[in-house]
Amino acid sequence: MPGRDVEAVTTGRPDLVELLTATSRRVERAVSAALAEDGGTLEGYRVLRALAAAPGVTMGQLVARLQLPGPTATRVVDGLVDATLAHRLPDPEDRRRVVVHLSAAGRTRLARWESLVEAREAALARSLGQDRVDALAQALTELVEEPGAADR
Repeated sequence: MPGRDVEAVTTGRPDLVELLTATSRRVERAVSAALAEDGGTLEGYRVLRALAAAPGVTMGQLVARLQLPGPTATRVVDGLVDATLAHRLPDPEDRRRVVVHLSAAGRTRLARWESLVEAREAALARSLGQDRVDALAQALTELVEEPGAADR
């Protein structure tokens, strides 16, 4: 079938891992393109969202929360700090550590980026139907939140 990113290899049906991978990459490309229009990246957007949700997080917490490699998280935060979208401060509980905070400019930029991402999500909902998107989001949330589900 033309336009299909995933083909059935042995079972006559697409493999779930391949479907999830192809979908993730397709969504990542679309969102990245939208963010790039405003000078953003998907990783930068994700970090700003994490900082907005939990102010004053350590790099280790960002790495764990966003499942980013440590060097990638450091590179992204360095870029956000250079662009004055975030800033680092000593951890008030342990002065040897540094915590990252969202700046006022970062909050403003995040609002713009949220609008761009929401527009992409709305296009997806128009394409698939809101009920299907909601069901997909629920299924993926359950999969992500169930401890060890993907490891079985």
